[in-house]
Amino acid sequence: MKKRRVERYGAVDRTFEIKLDKPVRGLRAVKVFVVVLLAALVVGLIIFGAKLYWADGPDRKTAETDAKIDSAVSEQLLRIVNKTNPLDKDYVPELVEHDGYSVSVLADEQLNAMIEAAKEKGIELSVSSAYISYDEQKKLYTEKYKYNRNKYNLSEVRAQAKTESDVPQAGNSEAQTGLLVTFGTNGRFDGSKASRWLKDNCIGFGFIWRYPTDKTDSTSMDPNQQVYRYVGTDNAQMMRSLNKSLNEYVLYINSR
Repeated sequence: MKKRRVERYGAVDRTFEIKLDKPVRGLRAVKVFVVVLLAALVVGLIIFGAKLYWADGPDRKTAETDAKIDSAVSEQLLRIVNKTNPLDKDYVPELVEHDGYSVSVLADEQLNAMIEAAKEKGIELSVSSAYISYDEQKKLYTEKYKYNRNKYNLSEVRAQAKTESDVPQAGNSEAQTGLLVTFGTNGRFDGSKASRWLKDNCIGFGFIWRYPTDKTDSTSMDPNQQVYRYVGTDNAQMMRSLNKSLNEYVLYINSR
């Protein structure tokens, strides 16, 4: 390829023909390649940015929300309530009605399923106590305290200790969580068929025997065959396999 160039020398114009070398073509090709490469990089960055955007979009936010909900539920299910871990006076969980009593919405479905399963075996289980508010617990404690002090002629300190091993003070009772359920049946419950069935089958429905006979050191409560606590099936099965009370299990989980 040739290119004409005109130069002036005084009054005379001179025209030259310049032959372009092939390397110039090659240089243009390189420039075109660089432009295409840069364009491809820009497009790639745009696509990558879009992927990052969508990765942080609805699906990821939904997953994060679900994880937070699961964590909050797990915290409620394993929450221990006592003198060192009290509940606020105004604490009220989300409750639903069950045969005239209120229970936590977290436990209601499995509670119904467990009662129905017992009925299929000819066992009539009924709830005799469930959620107890702060103010109601305060009345129960005061009545029991007065009874113990008068009947056994106890000092204030000893009457308090005896009462708290059976009826916690307001704010110190797990009944305020709505996850603690007291069962009854016709006749004596302790040692009954209903009691034995509950102990054997409760974990399949996410319940545990809250105050076992051999766990008073960890629970600091008198044994009670009628009181069960909902903790979820996974936790209940793990506690059974480890032979741990709720108090021991929470310590075990926190130490890992």
